Amino acid sequence: MANMELMESLAFPPNPCIIGAMISPYPFKPRGRLLDVMRQVGDPNLINLAAGLPSNQCIPKADLREAFAATLEENADEALGYHVPDGDVRLRELLVNRFRHRGINTSADQMVITTGCSQGLHGMIRLIAKSGDVVACEAPAYYSTLEIMGDLGVNVLPIPVRDSEGIDFELTQTLFRRFKPKLFVLCSTLSNPSGATVPNEIRKALVELCRETGTRILEDEIYGELSEISDLKPIRAYDDGSTVSYVTSFSKTVAPGLRVGVCLPGLNANAFALQKCQQDMHSATLCEVAFRRYFETGRFDSHLDFLRRLNRERRELGLRIIKECFPASVKVWEPAGGFLLWVELPPDVQVKQVYKSALAQKVAFCHGAAFFTSEEQQVSAMRLNCSRPSEDQLVKGLKILGQIMQRA
Repeated sequence: MANMELMESLAFPPNPCIIGAMISPYPFKPRGRLLDVMRQVGDPNLINLAAGLPSNQCIPKADLREAFAATLEENADEALGYHVPDGDVRLRELLVNRFRHRGINTSADQMVITTGCSQGLHGMIRLIAKSGDVVACEAPAYYSTLEIMGDLGVNVLPIPVRDSEGIDFELTQTLFRRFKPKLFVLCSTLSNPSGATVPNEIRKALVELCRETGTRILEDEIYGELSEISDLKPIRAYDDGSTVSYVTSFSKTVAPGLRVGVCLPGLNANAFALQKCQQDMHSATLCEVAFRRYFETGRFDSHLDFLRRLNRERRELGLRIIKECFPASVKVWEPAGGFLLWVELPPDVQVKQVYKSALAQKVAFCHGAAFFTSEEQQVSAMRLNCSRPSEDQLVKGLKILGQIMQRA
């Protein structure tokens, strides 16, 4: 292949968010987006469309109140003492059974309960990759994942998300066979921020490709149970753990404050547990035991049905207001579930200026630049949370954004 043909084959596909960027691994300096976004959560005067948090309406407060009360009444010694680093064994056994119904074969001794999904992501990336290694990830990708990789000093290989079905697999094959990344970090279902969901056939093909190139997949499936695609399987369902590590949590489906996450490290189970033990000894025992009691009630699936219905209603409301109030040239990616919307703006709309003007009117959103690793990528997009604000706040916030953009 001629040099020009190779360069053209490795360019990002046409996309308003990524213009003319060439794909090759490069170091990335993190920008602290997560800290900024999470500090905004505490501002009661802000219409917060930024943070990727579920609405307080989504939390099963009565069920959790009952579970915590019963835990302190009947399991106080267990719940308030030290614990094994791997997490509550009875909870792990319950989750093994749930994962089995989703196609994942594992065991309690191959599972570690983590402090949220973030600890699993952070720990597995550090366990697998070292400074200078090539690590692939989606573009756009969750900003916390990018910050972890930036801190570690790896060379990031961005894999563009082409449409609502995620990455361009043909391009991924070309890039992986050329650069042979050590690790591929992928939010496979309702990816944050794009909302893309990789189809089952591509999931299976990805496992085969990564076995060929010696690349380990780190699957982040934190939004998996919010998907409205009934026959979807995790990537980990196509592997025995030798190629795919898996992380998730119940922050988006039960309560973020519980900080109950799960990691299936695969071949690195003991090393991951040791690393976690050195970091925090174990996750919060009280939360684990109370969550176990909640899970044992069997109410989780009916709660998921409620969440999917509520999220769909909020997304549809958000999409309607965007259609009415935003410039006609915007493109909204419509996800098959969840509560986030990825909105691509026309090039003549300066997102930084929209962001500043919106904050001045007490409306926050996530600037698209937070989800890319290169300042040279010309990003014109925003991520919007349709769940966190009330319906009235959602409508008001989106109308304010629309007015700002119409004046731009």
